[in-house]
Amino acid sequence: MTRTVAVVQARLGSHRFPGKMLAALGEHSLLEWVVTRVGQSDVVDRVVVATTLEPLDDQIVAECGRLGVDVVRGSTNDVLDRFMAALADDQCDTVVRVCADNPFVDASCIAAVIDEHRSTGADYSFNHRPFGGCNYADGFGVEVISRVLLTDLDSRDLSAEHREHVTLAIADGSVKAHVHGCVAPPALARPELRFDVDEPNDLQHLQTLVEFARLHIGSSAAEVVAAEDSYRAAYPS
Repeated sequence: MTRTVAVVQARLGSHRFPGKMLAALGEHSLLEWVVTRVGQSDVVDRVVVATTLEPLDDQIVAECGRLGVDVVRGSTNDVLDRFMAALADDQCDTVVRVCADNPFVDASCIAAVIDEHRSTGADYSFNHRPFGGCNYADGFGVEVISRVLLTDLDSRDLSAEHREHVTLAIADGSVKAHVHGCVAPPALARPELRFDVDEPNDLQHLQTLVEFARLHIGSSAAEVVAAEDSYRAAYPS
């Protein structure tokens, strides 16, 4: 039997957009959008938020309590250590990595990457990197990694950068593994579009889309892309 855990990494100490994880998008915080939408996937058995021990992130813990989602705390910069803490008491064999600045992450995208990960026998699969044929719109990013490979990464003498960025050692070839890039279905094959939140202006745009197209926390990725197209048609730059 396979078991899949999704780990959402989130903290409030962003340099470009402090506090963004609890910023509002429509009627929900960004963190609520992410954990709710990840939890909508019927191939994910558990969702856990991995945050830091910084006092500021007490607010993340409180929000997770309100949402009823598991949370673990660990190093600010050693994100890989946080992932291992999230999995410490779980017998999962597959791990989904999701960044909390992708509020429109979609259950169907998660399922697609997991399905390809298993059917290809890959150790690490993804849909968001600039290689492997990936052509999804930015903001639907999903990574799937085997528990065995993640544990192997943790056992290695990795650089601080590699431990901070969790899967970077695989992506840059420092650690060899069977990797697989996922190609988007036609409706989502829009690599020129961005739906992630790095800065306040990004959130402002997503808020405009939510209001313009009446997007809600259950809207599909295809509906999000269609909303962007409709908005651009109505308000050409």
